[in-house]
Amino acid sequence: MKINAVFFDIDGTFFDHVSGMVLPETLTAVKKLREYGYKVCLCSGRAKEMAEQLGVLQMTAWDGYVGGAGVSVYNERMELISEHAFTREQTARIFELGRQYDICIQSHGTYEFMTKPLNPYARQTFAEFHCEVPEVRDWHDEPLVAISAYEKKGFDWSMFDDIEGIELQHPNDTCVDFMQCGINKATGIRELMDFWGFPHDSYMAFGDSLNDMEMIQEAAYGIVMGNGKDALKPYADLVIGPSNEPGIYHTLKELHMID
Repeated sequence: MKINAVFFDIDGTFFDHVSGMVLPETLTAVKKLREYGYKVCLCSGRAKEMAEQLGVLQMTAWDGYVGGAGVSVYNERMELISEHAFTREQTARIFELGRQYDICIQSHGTYEFMTKPLNPYARQTFAEFHCEVPEVRDWHDEPLVAISAYEKKGFDWSMFDDIEGIELQHPNDTCVDFMQCGINKATGIRELMDFWGFPHDSYMAFGDSLNDMEMIQEAAYGIVMGNGKDALKPYADLVIGPSNEPGIYHTLKELHMID
C-alpha cells in the first residue's frame, strides 16, 4: 500500500528524554518527508498546549496534530478539526472520586490546573515528560477534554470503573489518562486521513507507549522504538533503535522514503 502520511508519537519517539532533545537527524528526516510529499504529523497523549510547552510544534512545519491521544485533531494551521470533550457528568464523577480517594487529578489543554500540589508520583511524571506545573485549584465546571491522575506504581484504579463511557490509558507507571471509550490515537488519525482524502490505513506510525497500540496496529507500517514498552513490540512491523539514536532517520532512508 502507498504511504501517504507519517505520524510520530512525541515522548520517547520524536522527543528523546534521555538527551532531553529532538535529535538533529530526526528533525532532518521530518523535513525531508515533507519535501518528498508526505503528510507529517505528531500524534501524542499531550494536549496541543503541552506540546507547545515542550517546543516541538514550533520546531518545523507540520501537516496536522493529534492531541490528547486522539481527543483533539488539528489541521496544518493548528485549527481545531474535531474534539471529544467529557460530559459534565463524567467530569464531575472523576473529580468526586479524586476527592474521595485523595488522588491528584490534572486537567491539561485549554484549562490547565491540578487539584493537589505535586506528589512524588506526579513529580516523577512531570520530570520525565518535561511538563510545566499548573496552578492548584478545584474544577470550576469548565468543559474539559484531557484529564490525568497520578498515584504510586501498581495503584488500583478500579474506583473509576463505574464511570460510563470512560476508560483508562497508562502512559507510564504512575499516571493514567482518562479517555472516552473508543477514542484513541488511531481514531484521531482516521479523522485526519478523512480530512486529506486518504485511505484510513495508508500511513506509517512511530511510537513507544501502550497508548500507541491502536495506531501501530492500524498503520500500513507500524514501527516501535527500541526503548518502547515490551508489550507493544509484538504489534510492530519493525522494532528499531532507541530514541537517543538516529534510528528514525536511518529507517526512513532504508525504506527509500528519504534520501
